[in-house]
Amino acid sequence: MAKSVDIKNEKYQNAIRLKYSDFSYLEIARMLKVSHVSVKRWFRSDGLLKDEYDRYEKERNHTRDKEMDTVLKRHSVTAANILISLMGAKSDAMKFRAVKAILDYVLGPVRTIGNDDPYDNADYRRDCDRINEILESAKKKQQKPAVGN
Repeated sequence: MAKSVDIKNEKYQNAIRLKYSDFSYLEIARMLKVSHVSVKRWFRSDGLLKDEYDRYEKERNHTRDKEMDTVLKRHSVTAANILISLMGAKSDAMKFRAVKAILDYVLGPVRTIGNDDPYDNADYRRDCDRINEILESAKKKQQKPAVGN
């Protein structure tokens, strides 16, 4: 008879949150006081927590994407600065989303069929111009040589 396991218990949910936060299997194992081999098994393709992690990741990414969209629509200048800082994030997925958002604003969003885009063309152009200015300013700051003594 197979052992019944509650994947909603605190230890497993903490493991999922830690993995999503880019902690290594070894770091997760140490924090939860379990073997790192167990943690690896939990998250492999047929692992105990794989489906639960995928669901959590999808939900968190959706929430983050909605938050990012809100920030971009209301505060494009601040959002551009945040996106630039996100490109230095530890998570490749976060870097990808930051770069995609910047490219969508600079090059325009991927065209969809229909005219249901709530983003006014004049607003879009104004925000694109401002984001370009911010990106250029950030580039110049990075290219400035360090002032030595």
